[in-house]
Amino acid sequence: MFLKMNAFKALIKKAYNTTGLTVGNDGEGIYLMGGYWSIWLERTMMPKKAKAAIIELIGSIPAPGRAAAFYKSDDTNWEERDLLPEEVYRPDTTYFKTAYKDTDTRIRTYRRELAVLQNRSTMECVILPEHIVSMINSGSREKEEGPVSLPLGNNRYSIWWQNEACTLKCDIAIAEGDPKEEFILQELEKWDFTEKRKVTC
Repeated sequence: MFLKMNAFKALIKKAYNTTGLTVGNDGEGIYLMGGYWSIWLERTMMPKKAKAAIIELIGSIPAPGRAAAFYKSDDTNWEERDLLPEEVYRPDTTYFKTAYKDTDTRIRTYRRELAVLQNRSTMECVILPEHIVSMINSGSREKEEGPVSLPLGNNRYSIWWQNEACTLKCDIAIAEGDPKEEFILQELEKWDFTEKRKVTC
């Protein structure tokens, strides 16, 4: 798993305590969803600490072919869900044509903290929650894991990271009409962060 363990634990715990944590078992691995993000973990390569963190929250992982949404509640704290098709949480990203680069630029306001990624072909910049981007860490992989893909997209709504053990998806955030955010993105699009040079028209 190419995710920092402490950040992974915090992410699934926040979902469980707020909007709910959806967990599905497709037989090959499990997926977790928390609204704007999803994570798939391959069954045999899942770190023991990750599995323990999930069980600590929800009690037990659904059986193969089953899925459920779990909530922090004094009453019934789970609801059965239909198992989602694989392309929703684990598509084959080798066919995705849009690659992004993390610009290492961060936008911080009193409401949120955002990471700026740039389309390597068009120089268009998009924003994602910073805590999602910062949790990706190649050094967290198990010994047998392959490299992590570049951030990839096949539409204007989500960005994916993937290897054979883990798939992470995060929905692209909206600037919400904030003039400062929009201005920063427009200015950053004048610079090619991959080639490290100014964009020429």
